[in-house]
Amino acid sequence: MTSFRTQTDAFAEANAQVLGVSVDSWAAAGEFQDKLGLEFPLLSDFPNNQAGMDYGILNEDFGFHNRATFVIDRDGILRGIHTDPRDFESHALFALETVREINEE
Repeated sequence: MTSFRTQTDAFAEANAQVLGVSVDSWAAAGEFQDKLGLEFPLLSDFPNNQAGMDYGILNEDFGFHNRATFVIDRDGILRGIHTDPRDFESHALFALETVREINEE
């Protein structure tokens, strides 16, 4: 999440909206958002984990979402998916590169 925070200006320049989704409750997601100083909304997928199921990233055995980044364009079309579970920095860079490519079309 912090890699997206450090790229806030770049996403704004690219006219992109960043959203985070967590399996935590609204209250816990809000506390986490405040703790990290995130300038984008952190949404809750609690209690049903429907978004995680819909996007195929819910790890049902452990009750959390696998780390994934989805880039969805203004028409609601999924334009890119990045699923590296360890390299947190790569998620923001992937999303920013994908948004810039969309903007060039």
